[in-house]
Amino acid sequence: MESDISDSDDEVIDIESDVLEVVDVDMDTESDVFELNNEESNIETGIPEINTDIFDIETGIPEINTDIFDIETGIPEMNTDIFDIETGIPEFDEGDIETETDVVYSDTRLPENVLPVAYRLDFYTSIENSTFDGKEEIDIEILKETNSIIFHSENLSLSNITISNENEILKPNSIQYIKESNFVTLNFNETLKSETNYTLHMQYSGKLNSNGIGYFIEEYDNEDDSQSRMAATQFEAADARRAFPCFDEPQLKATFQLNMTVNDGYNALSNMNVVEIKEIKNLNLKQKKYIFANSVKMSTYLVAFMVSKFQSISDKYNDIDVSVYVIPDLIEDAKYSLKVAIKLLEFYENLLKIPYPLPKLDLVGVPNLVFGGMENWGLINFRSESILWNEETGTDIDKYGVVTLIAHEIAHQWFGNIVTMKWWDDFWLNEGFANYMQNIATDVVEPELGITNNWYYEYYSIFSKDTLDKINSVYNYSPNPKYLNDWDIISIYNKGESIIRMMEFWLNKMNDNHSISTTSIEDNYFYKRIHEYLDLYRYNNVDSQQLYEMLESYDENGQPLYHVSGIMESFIKQKGIPIVMMERISNDHDQIITLSQEQLISINIDQYEMDNIEQKDTMIKGNSTWVIPYSYSIYSNSTGKPELLESHYITLEDNDDRKSKTTISLPTKDDEATNTKIFIKGNEDQKGYYLVQYDDESIQVACEWLKSDLNFMSYINRAGFISDIFNQLLENRAENPTTILNCLDYLKNEKSTIVWIKILKYFKRLIYIRYENNMEKNKLIMKYISDLTKNIFEDIGWVEKEKEGIEKKSGIEDNTIINRDVLRSNLMDLGDQNENNRAKALYYYNEIKNGTYSENFDEYILINIFETGIKYGNVDESDIDFILNELDSETSKFDKYSLMSGLKQVSDASLRKKILEKFNKDIENGFNLDDYDYQYFKIELLTNWASEDYYLYFTFVRDHWDDYFKEKYLNDNYELIYLIETIYSKSKKEDEHFQEIASWINVIDKEEKKINLEDEIIDEDHNNNNLENEENDDDPIILWLKEHY
Repeated sequence: MESDISDSDDEVIDIESDVLEVVDVDMDTESDVFELNNEESNIETGIPEINTDIFDIETGIPEINTDIFDIETGIPEMNTDIFDIETGIPEFDEGDIETETDVVYSDTRLPENVLPVAYRLDFYTSIENSTFDGKEEIDIEILKETNSIIFHSENLSLSNITISNENEILKPNSIQYIKESNFVTLNFNETLKSETNYTLHMQYSGKLNSNGIGYFIEEYDNEDDSQSRMAATQFEAADARRAFPCFDEPQLKATFQLNMTVNDGYNALSNMNVVEIKEIKNLNLKQKKYIFANSVKMSTYLVAFMVSKFQSISDKYNDIDVSVYVIPDLIEDAKYSLKVAIKLLEFYENLLKIPYPLPKLDLVGVPNLVFGGMENWGLINFRSESILWNEETGTDIDKYGVVTLIAHEIAHQWFGNIVTMKWWDDFWLNEGFANYMQNIATDVVEPELGITNNWYYEYYSIFSKDTLDKINSVYNYSPNPKYLNDWDIISIYNKGESIIRMMEFWLNKMNDNHSISTTSIEDNYFYKRIHEYLDLYRYNNVDSQQLYEMLESYDENGQPLYHVSGIMESFIKQKGIPIVMMERISNDHDQIITLSQEQLISINIDQYEMDNIEQKDTMIKGNSTWVIPYSYSIYSNSTGKPELLESHYITLEDNDDRKSKTTISLPTKDDEATNTKIFIKGNEDQKGYYLVQYDDESIQVACEWLKSDLNFMSYINRAGFISDIFNQLLENRAENPTTILNCLDYLKNEKSTIVWIKILKYFKRLIYIRYENNMEKNKLIMKYISDLTKNIFEDIGWVEKEKEGIEKKSGIEDNTIINRDVLRSNLMDLGDQNENNRAKALYYYNEIKNGTYSENFDEYILINIFETGIKYGNVDESDIDFILNELDSETSKFDKYSLMSGLKQVSDASLRKKILEKFNKDIENGFNLDDYDYQYFKIELLTNWASEDYYLYFTFVRDHWDDYFKEKYLNDNYELIYLIETIYSKSKKEDEHFQEIASWINVIDKEEKKINLEDEIIDEDHNNNNLENEENDDDPIILWLKEHY
């Protein structure tokens, strides 16, 4: 239920303070907003005056009375009139001395004795001085009698702290601050009574930081090369405390009413709509006070405000004002974001059947925002470029990025804002759902993008990382949300999404009695239950179990029908991914399939990735099991061609007995139908978060049919089947590897972009992991891949020839511009060893060099062209001159990374020296040194070459240390540090110049200690003990390839 702000008494509260005085409190009863007078503020700065009688003017640090110190805790007792949280140094009065010390609260979570109900905040922000200050009232309810109140504050100076109820005003007798938890503890002589409402009053001030968290300042360039500044907030997960004192935990929801005073020329935004703007004139300083409406009940991490000179474009969706705010120069490219935001609001309201609850929604493009987006309620922040798209020049790939990001953040207005997790260990309830919903929403509001099943190839990396034990469980135990580095973002966002997708599919199928549903998406079982979940817990907090209970149905005896809790707990709280082994057993007329499961741990896992040998051995045995919502489809050729007969949905239980197997019966063959064959495909539509292992007979049947009629399975099921058997091949789990290798020949006729995108990822594992260090085997693999990809390569081409809107040809549903672009990129990633790539790349390189080039290639294709042209062409000084001239040209058609990628392939020593001479002249003449990307590419290039002629590049760095490299070193340029570490590592092995290089590094790194000389840099040709890279004459893949290629 939503709480209303209690009205403040319209009276003067005169605290007997010799530092700062609490001033008149005015309440606007019509708008239900709170306003504080700023009469005592410095007129020029807007910052409250400080009584300098008790302040050391020379040092800026308050005087400390060292007689007053809590011996047991080591924490000084504090006078509450003024206390600088940033320095941790307080002012003391003699009256603060106590005979007994207070017990220090040591938990990482706030105690459960105080409940915040409503905040009233009055801010003044000075962009010019990078400072802010404010006055605050927090209405609180005492849930349990206490003599102390604990809240959060970080890097703030607090003053004039009091607490009041309708009968009295109390000052704390002491204050304690714990830096690690950011806890401020107010200790009172009086007992604060339970079930009693109080109001906490205080003033605060701080500095706008440049770290992109809390309340921060950003500088940005305008079109005319001038610079401007703006201030914005980023409070997730625990940084609201950097902007104002608060109870900074997600379950402590309250309402927020903000006032923002800004200097003339700036505007202010917050979560809620503006109800009034007051002009303030203080001598030479003109100001405006923005008074915002009171908010709905929400968590502190969703509070947001902003001060800027941005411009906006606006429109309406029903009664909701929707606006996009960006730098004035970029306003034209923000139109698409406005249009798609309105579409998305309509979609989510229709789907979830819970209205968006605020009167406005602002999308703001913040320059250099640390994250791609932040879902602040009603004021969503995005990195500027992430919400810009130009209809004339923008690509479909860029459009896809814009709409999915906006869809993600608007989804949070329901998942995370209306209903919020109780604590950060259930963060997946926010991010997993937002990730899941963004694809559903994008496919509906922009159907021409055709991204229905793109999730399948986009999350290949999650599956592969999970088999390598490289990601944590989705449920992340988080004792302190300040430690964001402990969070596994891939697991929380992407694996969380995958598990939600699995449950949505499972629950709908189970509820529809396993049939193909004709129910509209918003009326299916899953979304009905999600609506009930959002409605029941509206404006409240939940944990995972409460979601499971809402998704479950029960029989007449109260027993769960769908095993939601068991399934979800096994996938959410457990690392890894299961593999289901399907084995066919035939006898006479009966056929059965046995199902068993284990954790799949890749045999490609490296020794150094494991904590110890014992752990690795345990994991490979697969000690984890899951409650798996398993689906399978039965195909038969009983009618003369392979067709889908039926699909089934069962639960594979988490059995303690590993030998126990689930069995399923197959349709019985007729005596006359001797040629009838059955194939069982596991994991229908690839919605399950598990892999499937097939027996040899099943693979043979399916592959025979694929070669004669590949469309007997949908493209997503083909992609899943081929991925599963390819995984068996790579993990040495195949009964007969040649069966799978023979099957893959069907790919010559495969036109599905999603199938190919997925398969190329497995081929890359062969190239770059299994046979990475064996040139002969690698060439054999590339010859095989070139043969398989020849047809699809010709079909896709190097440039998009299709017009938008006519992508679907030959009945291929996934043949979209986006998928073709992704596939084209993956084909290019095969590199110059691919025969299809090399010939064309050399042709285009010569066209470029000769000036006859006319195509409009994407960057990744240009990279391939320049790399191949330099590596395999007849390169001389003219090639180097051409690339260096293009790098210097402001009108070059080619991006610097593509050109520098070509230079990386230069192997001739004399040509490398020519390039170094050019870099040397650039430094001496100060040419292009402000081009950050160009300078980054130069250091990357030097690192690439350093392994071959380390001393040449050492002397270059040494000779230009003072006039070029030292500044980068001091600014933590990690590319430069890695270059120096590479040079050191190579010299240590070859020994000739080692002492000279080591002595130089010791001199330049003596003070900063940035360079790590302990860890060895692994050479590119280093054998990492991967068993597959060792010579093996019995390798079935290589034996098959030698026989066929």
